[in-house]
Amino acid sequence: MRRALFVVSAALALWLAPGALASGWCGAGETAIDRPDAVAGAQVHVIVAAPADGVDNFAAEANTVADDIASMSAWWVGQDPTRVPRYDLANFPGGTCLDISYVRLPSPASAYQGSSVAFGLLRSQLEAMGFFNFYKDYVVYYDGPAVSPDVCGTGQGTFDQGQGYAVVWLNGCASPPVPTDGIEAHELLHAFGALPAGAPNACTPATDPFKVFDPGHPCDSPSDVLYPVTDGRPLQDMVLDFNHDDYYGHSGTWPDIRNVIFLRHLDTPQVPLTVSFSGSGAVASDLPGLACTLTCTTQWDQGTNVTLSASPANGSRFVRWSGGCLGTASCSLDLTQATSVTAVFAPATVAVRLLTTGKGKIVCSPACSKTVSAGAGLRLRAAPAQGWKFLHWSGTCTGTAIACSPHTDAAVTVRATFKKLPVHRPVKKKR
Repeated sequence: MRRALFVVSAALALWLAPGALASGWCGAGETAIDRPDAVAGAQVHVIVAAPADGVDNFAAEANTVADDIASMSAWWVGQDPTRVPRYDLANFPGGTCLDISYVRLPSPASAYQGSSVAFGLLRSQLEAMGFFNFYKDYVVYYDGPAVSPDVCGTGQGTFDQGQGYAVVWLNGCASPPVPTDGIEAHELLHAFGALPAGAPNACTPATDPFKVFDPGHPCDSPSDVLYPVTDGRPLQDMVLDFNHDDYYGHSGTWPDIRNVIFLRHLDTPQVPLTVSFSGSGAVASDLPGLACTLTCTTQWDQGTNVTLSASPANGSRFVRWSGGCLGTASCSLDLTQATSVTAVFAPATVAVRLLTTGKGKIVCSPACSKTVSAGAGLRLRAAPAQGWKFLHWSGTCTGTAIACSPHTDAAVTVRATFKKLPVHRPVKKKR
């Protein structure tokens, strides 16, 4: 685990306007939840958080966040044309847009003073609110007073594992101002697990501007986006791992952030996964991106392994998979090509109809009713009336055995046929 403090140096900083490719947030409305995902795969979810006594600036901050992410994504692709961070998107009336949650924190601004205290408290509170997912990292824009005058952001995470957090302290580093897209890029790398152990240029007292041992940052070039301090230069003037020898695109044996699961591979084909339904229920994937109750199609990186789970609706039961999935257990798929699966659901109870021809009855175990739980054991026994005998079953049961145990996966209709025994009259003898 690594925690980085992105600190302003005394050098004159340059202010960079939001990315030229950005045009504000295209979503609408405030919600404190993570909306249903519109993209598939491990992803980065964005949150705007305000202290309990803060002002609601969400409308403006959502535009800032969207502009930052557009700018940072364009910069990232410029550094590596084959990769880009995969951000959480949601479907809005106007189209598919960045999913941004707005959270009113339970504590006042005074509780978030001191960068290490603020980060730990903020993270624990957001996790308690449900922002805790193995396949998601989180970027948080904190819209409150500066937690420390020279701290721009804080990030912490583990390589290739979710639940990493990158926090941009919006009112930190205000004088001179520091472009927030660069802060977001720096802290997101920490959430992804940078700087990994083994990086040769990790800061030492001889190379660190603060003259301390700082293994969470590289100190080989101030132009590196992960350098421990910033002079306020725009993100476009920074590089993603100077010389590619510490954390991105290196040839060493230690973890490479280029291979983290939160990056979409732009050079990898996308393959569709279509889920259809028979009956009422839901299908969800272990990786974010698929949660359907009606026929849906999602796009995945070719070669992704995804596991699908089926959940029946109230009054229904899951019967089986068909198509690309078979059986009744969770289904694991390697998406090497376009794949279609169908989840088959059926009512949780089935109707039971018992009929007789002739005189007699059908005795049930357990006691008969008009319905029975699907799949439940049911034993029927034919009981002829006095002077009658049992002939045979028809319908769900067949044969002449006196007892029958019909399958209850579907409606049960059984008829027991009885026949009257012949009457033997005594013969009178003539005298």
